[in-house]
Amino acid sequence: MRGEYVDERDSTWERNDPRFRVYVFKGAGNTTTVMDIADATVEEALESAHALANGGEHLWSLALVQDDARGRRGLLWLSGMDYNDWPATALEWRRRRQMQDRYLSARRRRGLAVVLPNGLRLIRVFPEWWGGWPLWESFTDHYRLDDQSLTVTRELADALFDWNEEWLDRDENEPLAHPAEWEQRGVELVEQLRRELDGVAEVRPEFLS
Repeated sequence: MRGEYVDERDSTWERNDPRFRVYVFKGAGNTTTVMDIADATVEEALESAHALANGGEHLWSLALVQDDARGRRGLLWLSGMDYNDWPATALEWRRRRQMQDRYLSARRRRGLAVVLPNGLRLIRVFPEWWGGWPLWESFTDHYRLDDQSLTVTRELADALFDWNEEWLDRDENEPLAHPAEWEQRGVELVEQLRRELDGVAEVRPEFLS
């Protein structure tokens, strides 16, 4: 995320007739229901999305519908994204995170198992300022995981520990010596973790820049 100050006079037009599109994804196969909402504010569209998802029982996302100069319809995502598209950028991973976190939070409030619609656990990967595994499972009683929490090879367990130690081996305000290499190593570890947890958990990288 980034922000910058701008001159309010740089816009040349405005509209007051947005069309919103709500996507609701149901079940293990992410069966999709879509509804357009017109003559509404963004707050009303968000309320509608929450209602259509039955208060968080299903995954949902919200987009702004727009037509380009050629009259071709497209979408500008406002919250979440198409859950059937696998993320390719750090921003898309954050959008998937939006959807998953509100879904899992709702399951926690209902006293249900904290798993995704396909029955998989959700394991988050990011470093922190203390030693150990850089693995986390939100909305559970054991938020921070250790090498006894998941069944992975000893090689992977040690590599994850060392990756986090590299993050720790500096002053808090000091940058990593080789951030690109460290991040690429993290990507490789995530891929290995996905293979070893196939059928058990989805692995979400939260260290991508």
